[in-house]
Amino acid sequence: MEHSVDIAHFDRLLQGNDSGAVLLDARSALDSQRWHPDGPGIATFANVPYSEFVEDEDGALARVPQADSIYVLCARGQSSQYVTGVLRERGRNAINVEGGMMAWAAHHRVIHLNDAGDGVAIYQVVRPAKGCLSYMVCSGGEALIVDATRYGGVYREFAERNALRIAAVADTHLHADHLSGGAALSSESGAGYHLADEDAQGSALQRQAMPKHFEIGDAKIRVLTLPVPGHTLGSTALLVNDRYLISGDTLLPEGVGRPDLGNKAREWTEYLYQSLSEVLGKLDPQTAVLPAHAASAAQFDARGACQRELGTLLATAKIADRGAFVDGVEERVSRSSQPAAYAEIRKINLGGPASPERAQELEIGMNQCALSSATA
Repeated sequence: MEHSVDIAHFDRLLQGNDSGAVLLDARSALDSQRWHPDGPGIATFANVPYSEFVEDEDGALARVPQADSIYVLCARGQSSQYVTGVLRERGRNAINVEGGMMAWAAHHRVIHLNDAGDGVAIYQVVRPAKGCLSYMVCSGGEALIVDATRYGGVYREFAERNALRIAAVADTHLHADHLSGGAALSSESGAGYHLADEDAQGSALQRQAMPKHFEIGDAKIRVLTLPVPGHTLGSTALLVNDRYLISGDTLLPEGVGRPDLGNKAREWTEYLYQSLSEVLGKLDPQTAVLPAHAASAAQFDARGACQRELGTLLATAKIADRGAFVDGVEERVSRSSQPAAYAEIRKINLGGPASPERAQELEIGMNQCALSSATA
């Protein structure tokens, strides 16, 4: 067996079902607790820091679980290479994860979601390290990019490989959990960047308001935009072919978006209720919901994608009783708090400066945009 795997191979392992594998995190206990990969393909997780292998090799080895395969991870793939060597010298089948968490943070996978007969191709771009979900809506040689991550090369390279022109770039809302790549991708591709006016207050971005619809490609596929305030004041959902709803963070795999980002939780909860009941509640309940985030590996299907049915999510949100919904959301918000980094991320996403080092620091950890995650 090879002694190392690249990050794409590692991602496939996480999505698989190799119950005989262990993920060994060689970072510090604090870093490991804050953020590490997970997935059904690796059932056992262990944290034994690199420093322990250096200081007390026998003691460190005794803490490593017995397994058919041991995948070793660190921050950049260097300390883990050393640990892999130690384990292999002691007869353990250890494999180094190349690039470590730096590579994991930048990794994306692209899944084709819909049927060929739809006249439009919809791709979900998953950034599993952050649970970020972005979309490429493609038709007639053109593409609309929605909720791009800061790794713009992922979208440009896909467009080049598939002879697509990036015709427009949009963010469903002003993101708080991660740095948006929308404005930069717009500048690099020459496509317009769209963000709702309500979310762009104080912005230094070169942008355009969110239109009522996008027409993508020769087939004139209409991508309708629907205002769904609540998570943010300018939250927008995009309805493709009346069948696929790119929901932003208004609807998420196991809940709704937290309405306290503007520090007006009660007021925005009222907006959120209206968005769910009076806008999304009017759509076909079999509409496929394509959210902007997932909170854990368990929310992805066998394809590695995250997709839900509108009727099921609205039933889970319990919007039949307005008072109960508003009181329930407000109570959950009262037991949660926004991560401290979110205010800074919002400023950067409005055009503020950020060094590469600071950008990396701000994106450590999974998102906490859903109320279900916020109160866990």
